[in-house]
Amino acid sequence: MNNQILYPNDTIGIIGDSVSGPSLVSTAKKIGFQVGAYGSDETSPTLQLADFKIVGDANDKEKLRQFAESCKLVTFASSHVSADVIRYLEQFTLVPQGAEMLEMSQDRLLERAFFEQLNVNIAPYATIVSLDDVYQSINSIGYPSILKPIQKDLIQGQELLIETQADIAKASGLLDYGTYILESIVPNSRELSITLARDQNGQTQLFPAVETVREKGKIKWAFIPTQLDVGMAQELRRIANEVTQNIQYVGLLEVSFTITQNDNIYVKRILPTVSHVGQIFDRGTTASQYEQHLRAISGLPLSEPQTMMPTVWAPFTVSQLEAINRQWVLKSNWHFTFYRRSQRNQPLADQLAGNVILQTPDLNEALDQLEDTGVWTKE
Repeated sequence: MNNQILYPNDTIGIIGDSVSGPSLVSTAKKIGFQVGAYGSDETSPTLQLADFKIVGDANDKEKLRQFAESCKLVTFASSHVSADVIRYLEQFTLVPQGAEMLEMSQDRLLERAFFEQLNVNIAPYATIVSLDDVYQSINSIGYPSILKPIQKDLIQGQELLIETQADIAKASGLLDYGTYILESIVPNSRELSITLARDQNGQTQLFPAVETVREKGKIKWAFIPTQLDVGMAQELRRIANEVTQNIQYVGLLEVSFTITQNDNIYVKRILPTVSHVGQIFDRGTTASQYEQHLRAISGLPLSEPQTMMPTVWAPFTVSQLEAINRQWVLKSNWHFTFYRRSQRNQPLADQLAGNVILQTPDLNEALDQLEDTGVWTKE
């Protein structure tokens, strides 16, 4: 990729709808860029906030070309954008993130092959194309395991938890939709992630490690700083840097890890764009993920993120709004963000409605505040 420096009033294009899109648009405008947005939903907050918008489908080549030629460069704000669309846009403008990392992150087999190339620990897995494959592979993969479609965006694709042999028969209908992987469930004690930015010259800056807490598979909250010994912290950062050195990519990315009780590190996934959890950096560190991403792709020097104080980020759903409204008038140290984007593939009650970020001198104090409200602890 040819290096490209953007200056105030130059135009950045944003494609891909996500809860992070509006913040990326607002940040780009704040630091002086003009912003164009492309998407199929003209009511999308990302498109509404942009200086100009082009409404079109992912296969509308005429409109995609018009969009690309209107921008000095284009960035994707969602990992669900088709890699083929990115390759098409690259014919007419710069897309610093490229399609390679995006395509790999959408395909579980490609992603795991990449991890194996790096010689890092990943959960044991097997490729599954038939029910017989599941029966044959389960002895080596073990229980519990999970059956996942190779394509993460497969509409009909569902995941299936396999805890006993009796569960395997439930997979027969799923396999009609394509190839799957059977993956061992690593008993994790902690989930951590490293977010880093890589600029056009291959230089990187890393954000502090974030620890995420899940309940019933869904994110409950995330926080910084994390309690890590020096050796583990160095290894997480080494792996994250190794990822960027072995694939063509410019911009922000997140590498997620599972840590076992014996402190074994397993690489979980890569997200090649700004992340949902990364909103914690907006208040918890000296650099926001959005500005850092824009700096990386625009040829500007990267900031050096430093933790300012203990910070907790907690998402909430539509079903929690009534309880959140009660906290709205009570909490002076809670910073609320409400999303206007609808997640149409989820029931209304489960759709993300926003998040809160709170900061206290002591991390446990912040976590206790969240627990005491009962908002995130109800069944």
